[in-house]
Amino acid sequence: MLEGLEMRQLLPPLIFAVAMLALFWYMIMRPAKQRQDKHNELVKSLENGDKVITAGGIYGTVVRVLDKTVQLKIADGVVLTMDRRAVRRRQTEEEG
Repeated sequence: MLEGLEMRQLLPPLIFAVAMLALFWYMIMRPAKQRQDKHNELVKSLENGDKVITAGGIYGTVVRVLDKTVQLKIADGVVLTMDRRAVRRRQTEEEG
């Protein structure tokens, strides 16, 4: 069993380790989870007519939304079928 002196010697490194884990979570894990949640919300809210940009940099207009895929019109007569998760963001007025 640890004596009182040994416990006092172990306490500062233990507090430091817990503080570092909390800081790591707050600075790295929490923002990443927030970005992922925001992206999931975007993917679920896709509708026909939305102007979007894909992860590959393709600009297009959503013409059909299915369970796992989305069809994008990228030019007259050209429709691509892509995974819904490939949509990164909606276009803004300046990008359109």
